[in-house]
Amino acid sequence: MRKAMRTHLRMWRWRRFLGYGLLGWGLEVAFTALTDSIWMRDRRLKGHSYLWMLPIYGAGGFLLEEMRARLLRRGAPRWARSLAYTAGIYAVEFGSAALLNRAIGDVPWRYARGINVRGYVRIDYAPFWYLCGWLFEPLHAELCKLERPARRAERLTAPGEGAGARPSSSAALASGPALP
Repeated sequence: MRKAMRTHLRMWRWRRFLGYGLLGWGLEVAFTALTDSIWMRDRRLKGHSYLWMLPIYGAGGFLLEEMRARLLRRGAPRWARSLAYTAGIYAVEFGSAALLNRAIGDVPWRYARGINVRGYVRIDYAPFWYLCGWLFEPLHAELCKLERPARRAERLTAPGEGAGARPSSSAALASGPALP
């Protein structure tokens, strides 16, 4: 029983990890497309990212989850939590850049423009990261919905429905069209 529960929890963690990773990828592609469109006048809206970013965004999401739990226990207001998330995002970006530089000899996103630290992070992106931090909590709530156990039997038969009762709309959709 406990082993099955641990396996179940591990599976949900992978879903959240992939959720954070894929959402991060999507945001990065949209962000690079929009900024290149503005600064380079490239109307194709051609965005880009790196394969390295999936595990970085996934792990970053878990770091922010831990920060969220600690900050909520301390009663920090949302604006302060978002500020802390911004610092956490910078820490993940800087740390992963340093690790990649050591492992592969380069940083795929090395910044040459803007206010940057060693080309690893751009300080002038702080408003964007703050907005991402502000939106993290609603995103976290949505990703946690993936962890709810499926209650197929409850969806197929609503409370108060007996054998002769007309099925609810969700039960009718799940079982197919109703016969006259």
